[in-house]
Amino acid sequence: ATGGGGGGFSGSVTAPSGATVQGTEVVACFYIASTDDCDEAKSKTTTINTAGRTGSFSIEGLVAGDYVILAVNQAQGLIGIYVDSQGQPALVKPPRSGINIQMVAAQ
Repeated sequence: ATGGGGGGFSGSVTAPSGATVQGTEVVACFYIASTDDCDEAKSKTTTINTAGRTGSFSIEGLVAGDYVILAVNQAQGLIGIYVDSQGQPALVKPPRSGINIQMVAAQ
């Protein structure tokens, strides 16, 4: 990595009992505080293609900044977000490993 930080994220996603992480999209969403939104141009996505309740992911080549990390499995109606110890969506700066996301049924 050169210049001004950046890097990537890695971790795992866990699906609810009876579901699979296969086909889950993990999104590193570059967070813009002023609009409470994602900058799509700076965000990156990866897809987990392994079967089973838990799968690992890695997203590289991110620019420095704050990210919200989401996991979405549209086929099974599951969604998850990386949260802090208080259960609030966590803003994380790359590089960071050990990011574990629990998916739940989307409401």
